[in-house]
Parts: sequence; structure tokens; C-alpha cells
Amino acid sequence: MIRVVRGEPDAVELAALTAVVLARAAAVEAEHAGTAPARRTPAGWCRPERVRGFPGPRTWRHRPPAAPGA
Repeated sequence: MIRVVRGEPDAVELAALTAVVLARAAAVEAEHAGTAPARRTPAGWCRPERVRGFPGPRTWRHRPPAAPGA
């Protein structure tokens, strides 16, 4: 989640960063304490494996009649 891009932080610097992140998380949690969790909105996409590829298992038997001259 957190990546050091430059330099080599020592243990004290990493501890300070951890303290800041934890304090920030606690402040956000305290701000939302006692409120109901937000309702999840439905996704605007669907999983391809759940989309039906054809109407049913017997549809391959019901081909439309061939066009004349085909």
C-alpha cells in the first residue's frame, strides 16, 4: 500500500510514517462512528462467464429455415 520511491528510510522514519497513517485512519473512523455503513451500489458491469451465450440447451436444434437459393 505504501512504497518508498527514493531513499532508504530508517526505523524511526518508518515508525513516524506508520503513526501518521494510523492517526489518520482513526480520525476517519471516529468521524463516521455511529453511522450506518454506506449501501453498496450495484456494479455497472457484469462478469462475462455469467452472461448467457445462447437462449437454452436445445436451441441448436431449432435453426431457422434456410433462405431460398442458399
